[in-house]
Amino acid sequence: MEGGSLFNPGFLGASFNWWVGQIASDSTWRDNSLPGKFESKDQIPGWGRRYKVRIIGLHDREEKVLPSDQLPWAQVMYPVTGGGGQANAGATANLRQGNFVFGFFLDGAEQQVPVIMGVLGSNAQTALGTKIGTDQSNFASTSGHATPADGNKDPNIKVPDEGLVVNKPKSKEQSQECSPPPAGVSVNEFGLRSDLSLNKQQYKDQQSAAAEADARGLVGLERSNFIQKAVSSGIKSRCESANSPTSPTQPGATRENVDAVHELSAADVKRNDHYLRKTVLMSPCNMTSSALKAIQVALENLTKDIDKVVNAALSYIDAVSNVIQEIRSLIANIACEIAKYMKIIFDKIMEYVLKQINKALAKTIDAMPPNKRNKFIDIKERITDIITCLYSKITNNLCGQIQGFLDKALKLDYSPLPLTTPVTPICSVEELVGNVIQTNMDAMNKGTDDALKSVDKFLSDMQRELSGVTGAVRGVQSLIGSVSGSLTSALSFENIKLNIFGCDLTPNCPASDYYTLQNGSGGSKQSQLPSFSNVNDRAQQPVTPPTVTEKPYATPPSSLRSR
Repeated sequence: MEGGSLFNPGFLGASFNWWVGQIASDSTWRDNSLPGKFESKDQIPGWGRRYKVRIIGLHDREEKVLPSDQLPWAQVMYPVTGGGGQANAGATANLRQGNFVFGFFLDGAEQQVPVIMGVLGSNAQTALGTKIGTDQSNFASTSGHATPADGNKDPNIKVPDEGLVVNKPKSKEQSQECSPPPAGVSVNEFGLRSDLSLNKQQYKDQQSAAAEADARGLVGLERSNFIQKAVSSGIKSRCESANSPTSPTQPGATRENVDAVHELSAADVKRNDHYLRKTVLMSPCNMTSSALKAIQVALENLTKDIDKVVNAALSYIDAVSNVIQEIRSLIANIACEIAKYMKIIFDKIMEYVLKQINKALAKTIDAMPPNKRNKFIDIKERITDIITCLYSKITNNLCGQIQGFLDKALKLDYSPLPLTTPVTPICSVEELVGNVIQTNMDAMNKGTDDALKSVDKFLSDMQRELSGVTGAVRGVQSLIGSVSGSLTSALSFENIKLNIFGCDLTPNCPASDYYTLQNGSGGSKQSQLPSFSNVNDRAQQPVTPPTVTEKPYATPPSSLRSR
C-alpha cells in the first residue's frame, strides 16, 4: 500500500468511469459465437462472448475516426444468479445489435476495456430503424434484426413467431386513424378519437362530402349523416389499403420491447388456431356413420385453412401466422386423410357383398354332393380373395379421386376479397361420399361378377350331376350385379354385434365426434347427422370422374440399366 493509507488509489477500480453506448453491427462481432453445435472450443475464431460497443461521447457517430470493426471489445458482467461458467453453471448474454448498454471501464482513465453491466430496454412506442452501421443509425433506436451496412445479414438469425406483430406496421398518421382509441378516450361523431383533430385526408373528405351534401340540398341530421358516412368510408378504405401486404412496408413488424409483454404475436394466433382445431373421435358403435362425421370434421378444417390462406391477401394477421403456402398441397393432404375414413365405408360395402354372396351360395352348397363340397369351398375362398383384392385396389387410389372432387366442389376464388369461414354441412359430406362410390361402382360390380364367373365355370363342368344348382348361381349374380341398388343396406349392415348375448348391457356409445385442445370434446347437431339414404341417392346420380394423374415410379437412367 502506498503511503500507508487504508486506500490504494492506484489499485484497479480506483477511478470508476461510467459510459453508455450502443452495440455495433453484429457483422463485427458475430463470429465470436458459432451457430449450432461444434466439437472443440478451438473452432471459435474469437475470444468469448464479447461485443463491439460505440460509446456516446467517446467514439464518433459518423465512423470517420473509428469504424465499427475497430471499436474496443466489451466484456459482459453476469448476475450472481447466472454464474460464471464454472461447474457448468452459467447464463448466456442476450444482447443484439442496436441495444443501448451501459457499464464501466476496467482500466479507468485508459478507457480501453469496457464492461457491460446492463442493457436499456426498448419501449413499444419507440420506432426502430431497420439498418445499422451507418452514421444515421448510430446512437439511434435500432432493431435487433436490422440489416448491417455491408448487407451481409446473418442467415442463422430468424425472427421467431413470438417476435412478429399481428398488425401491419403503419405510419404514425395511419396508426392513429386505424387503431381503436385508448381506454378512457371517447370518439366524436365520425367515430374518431376526440382528443385528436382531423388529419389532412379526413378534413378533405369532410369538406368534399359537405359540398356534395349542399349540392344535393341535404340539411340537418340528413346532412350530418351523409358527411359522417363519407368520412368513415374514406377511413375504412385507407385502413384496408394500409393493411394489405401489397402496400408499402413500414418499420416495426417485429416485437422488440420490454414493456408490452401482452401484445398479441403471430405465435399467439398460431397457438389459438391449434387449440381450436378439431381432431376426429371415431366411435366403435357405428363405424360407417362415424366415418361420415369424421369426413365432415376434416372438411371443416380444410375450409378454415383455405379461408385463412385466401384472407392472407388482405389480412396481415393471417399473412404472418399462416404456414400453408399452397392451397393445392393443403387439399392433397386433407384428401388423403379423408381417404382413410372412406376406406371404412368401402370395407363395410365389401363385408355386405361377401355376406350376400355366402348367403346366396348356401343353397348351392346344400344341393351339392358331400364329396364335391370341399372343392366348392376352395372356390369360395378364391372369390373372397378376389373381392378383397378388388376393394383394396379401390381404396389405394382414393386420394387422387377425392382431391379431384374437392377441387371441383370448392371452386376456389383467389380474389383479394375477404371471405368468411364457411360451415361444412353434412350434405356436402354425403355428396362427396356418394360421388366417390359412384365413381367406383362399375369396378365394384364388374369385380363381383368376375369373381362369380369362377362359380359358373365350376358348375358348368358338373352340369350333369348338378342340373338344378346353376339356377342358384344365376340368382347370386342378379343379387350382387348392382351394389348401388342395395347401398343403403350395405352402409347400415351390421356383421358383428357388440352385444353378443341378449342379456348383455348395451354399451354406452360416445356422443362426441371431435375434440379441441381448448374446448374439449363436441358432437354434431341432430340436424347434421349423416343419412345413408342420402348417400345412396347421390351414388345413383351419374358423375364425371375427376382426372387423376398418378406419379410415375422412379426409374434408373439408361446408363445404369445397360450395365
